[in-house]
Amino acid sequence: MSDYIPDEVLIEILARLPVKSLLQFRSVCKSWNSLIANPSFITAHLNRTKSNTTLPQLLIIKYTSHIQNQEHCISCSDDQTFCDEFVDLENPFHRSGKSFKIVGSCNGLLCLSDYDGSGCALLWNPSIRRFLTLPESGYPVGDSNLRFVFGFGFDHRCNDYKVLKIGYLNDFKTGGSVLCKVELYTLSTHSWRPVCVVDFKFKFFINTSSAFVNGAVHWVAFDPAKKRGSGILIVAFDMGNEVFREISLPNYQTNGRLHTSTAVAVLGESLAVIDFESDLVPTDLICNFHIWVMEEYGVIESWTKRYSVIGQHIFSNVLGFRRNGDVLIIQGGLPGELVSYDPQSHQIKYHGVYGNSFYLYTYIESLVALDAADGVWKSHGHPSSPNIVANQGA
Repeated sequence: MSDYIPDEVLIEILARLPVKSLLQFRSVCKSWNSLIANPSFITAHLNRTKSNTTLPQLLIIKYTSHIQNQEHCISCSDDQTFCDEFVDLENPFHRSGKSFKIVGSCNGLLCLSDYDGSGCALLWNPSIRRFLTLPESGYPVGDSNLRFVFGFGFDHRCNDYKVLKIGYLNDFKTGGSVLCKVELYTLSTHSWRPVCVVDFKFKFFINTSSAFVNGAVHWVAFDPAKKRGSGILIVAFDMGNEVFREISLPNYQTNGRLHTSTAVAVLGESLAVIDFESDLVPTDLICNFHIWVMEEYGVIESWTKRYSVIGQHIFSNVLGFRRNGDVLIIQGGLPGELVSYDPQSHQIKYHGVYGNSFYLYTYIESLVALDAADGVWKSHGHPSSPNIVANQGA
């Protein structure tokens, strides 16, 4: 019997395997290594992983521990074992000692940026433990008067990953800021280029979150020319057309409560908005959350209130959503604790993860960037030996 396996059969078999196994199989022989690193195979493996609904989604959680003020980045399976055990990831910013935040997640790649305002950003695939520091853009390095807003996504038309960088210059005369420039990085060229914008009047909130939905990155922003409250809206940047557009928020009814903040999120595959309001009472601050979903993308009339969390003074922030419908929320102040809230039963599950500066994004394991040739992708750690930790109150 011949031991020859046709390529199409081998590809079909290997495309079903997890990333960890594929990384190990690269050392079997040169032909397997070449096949697994082939861009066509990487795409086939990614598409199969994305279409496999039986796989639990992964959640990447970044937070600063209340113990020794250390930053952590962990990966958890979104199933019945959620947060009981997790993979403690060594993030690329760890060795530099810089604080960082997660800009976005797409097809197994994460975009990270630093907290110190220098505008440093990188792309990171935790599954294969490789990262790429983005080159310096046209902004002056080390200018403390600059602040940046980032967005990350995928352009399916040209099969390329892009990072948007919006720079603002502090205006000390007015106490505000003015738009400096907008630049776009593409992974295929490993370079930045300017984006032409006309009459860009929007300002972004500090450390605003972003959501990549329907080929566009979304942020909550405001128009300073309008009255306080009425000028808040969603700004979207289409990664394919490379243009900005406005999206109106749902028609909130505050009922006299104090509207404190709004954030964008992804719920399933839909654009969602988390509306935060509070009641000032003599003894405490009672927080209410309303989750709105845009049922039909781009249709303002399709905003639908999915559910509300009312009168829970112990909750301080909404991070995101689990596949089972639970809302991931931070309970308490500093430090806060990560909890799951079931909006149907109103039950709370405590996960024993304490800290502050939480970020959360969904994530899938992929081989993206294994074939990278542009730029200088660096490896750290051994990709087949993740540090799996049992949760004992992280």
